Amino acid sequence: MTVDGHPGTAAAGLLAGVRVLDLSRVLAGPFGASLLAEMGAEVIKVEFPAGDPVRGLGPHRGDRSLYFSSVNTGKHGVVIDPDDPRSREHLAHLLDAADVVVENFRPQAAAALNLDVASLHERHPHLVIVTVSGFAHSSPRAAEAAYDLTVQAEAGIMALTGDPGGAPSRAGVPLSDLAGGLFAALGAAAGLVSRGRTGAGVHVEVPLLDATLPLLSYVATAAADAGVDPPPVGSGHHRIVPYGAFEASDGWIVIAALGDKFWVPLCEALGLPDLAARDDLRTSEGRLAARDEVDTAVAGAVARLTASRALERLRAADVPAAPVLGVLDALSTDYVRQRGMVRSVESEQGAYTVVQGPLRAGGRPRPAPDLDEDSRTVQAAWVAAGAARRSEREGEP
Repeated sequence: MTVDGHPGTAAAGLLAGVRVLDLSRVLAGPFGASLLAEMGAEVIKVEFPAGDPVRGLGPHRGDRSLYFSSVNTGKHGVVIDPDDPRSREHLAHLLDAADVVVENFRPQAAAALNLDVASLHERHPHLVIVTVSGFAHSSPRAAEAAYDLTVQAEAGIMALTGDPGGAPSRAGVPLSDLAGGLFAALGAAAGLVSRGRTGAGVHVEVPLLDATLPLLSYVATAAADAGVDPPPVGSGHHRIVPYGAFEASDGWIVIAALGDKFWVPLCEALGLPDLAARDDLRTSEGRLAARDEVDTAVAGAVARLTASRALERLRAADVPAAPVLGVLDALSTDYVRQRGMVRSVESEQGAYTVVQGPLRAGGRPRPAPDLDEDSRTVQAAWVAAGAARRSEREGEP
């Protein structure tokens, strides 16, 4: 479906009519809740009076943190003071109206605020509660802090990232936090399906380590089978050659020759007839055994060409290849523009840019909220919806 000229979007969104309370802070939980907002859910960002800590994290446009804005665009904003009885009552009304709660409190903090799962479900049994944690609350490590860097390290990601012989390196984006957010959004959607089937709320927990470890995928399976830790291979691949980044005369490209069918066309495109003629290099195993020789030959051929010329030849031969783009260039390709993934969001402090995913609803996203921006406008509608839900529940036999 095409809406607003952007393919792949739905006018109202996949989660239209779903109400979400985002009680989380920093990145993983807010990112997950922002995905729900992109899919059409009505999301309220609930903050304590001091605000989400990343409001103070730069860079800033005026008084607006761009870090905060990147994962809170599309949400309404209210402040709840846990020390104020009237404010707690307001939160109770919001919880009555909500379908989903996303939170990342540590267990003791959640219990002290009466926002632990047992307390929430006792008063609001309809809720789909998504807990984003560092380590599972049922584990001995429940009280430990976890950050993207520490989780990438413990999940084996850093040991695989970087060049051979170099220092362990984190991924260039906060992979663990983003994976946690993706699983949180998936858990919320699955929880809504479960509630629709059973009528009862559910609790879904997404520990960051649990969300990151599955990203090892086939690498974990192969390592466990061999009993050997795989080394870092830079931009390369443990089992595929040639595969990785190669420097042209004016920039870098990547080549991903995933499969034997690409080998001879690649050699012909790059002017390597001697390699194409060798029987020992026609299979993946043969090229793997001659990795250094193959990579050196391909690197030499690419180095004699400009990046655009190398890509032209490789694409004409149907060999998977791409330029290595900086962030600004990546945001402005024809494909990205046609898909409408990069959006300019207008705010009182000026416009800022966000990147949206493939499941977004149509329409222009609202800017990330200022602190307590929507308390009055949100309260009336949600209080009415919560009262109706309470009345319906209390009227059940």
